[in-house]
Amino acid sequence: MAGRILNRRELREQADQAEQAEQVQAVGVEPGAGADGAGTEVLAGVPAKKRKRVAKTPAAPRAKRVRKVKTPPRMFARWGIFDASLKQVAIFDYNQRAAADERLAQLLLNKKGIHFLQMVKEAMPEAAAEAEAAAAAALLVGGA
Repeated sequence: MAGRILNRRELREQADQAEQAEQVQAVGVEPGAGADGAGTEVLAGVPAKKRKRVAKTPAAPRAKRVRKVKTPPRMFARWGIFDASLKQVAIFDYNQRAAADERLAQLLLNKKGIHFLQMVKEAMPEAAAEAEAAAAAALLVGGA
């Protein structure tokens, strides 16, 4: 059979009264006696002194770090000729498609096996990218 449900408030009041009695015994003053010796009545069940709860101030929101967005490397397209094992046989600039087609035709006639032409994208070297950007800026300034 389940026991009786305990009233938390009553238990808290009893604990506060017991704590207050211990403090009074430690100090040596009778309960209900004031500083001037006159007896002050303590209401039963109400502690003489209640603690005030201090409300916590909400924490200030942290500033998020702004990360520098990495710009993807500039790419340029080239034509590559590959064999059946995907090994690159030759490479041509994008504007030299006709030369790449001629080389592919030569490889198909002279050598046995499969060769094919495919566009390859490569990362542009940074020095070349900066030089190209400077040249484009010079054209804009010179043309205006």
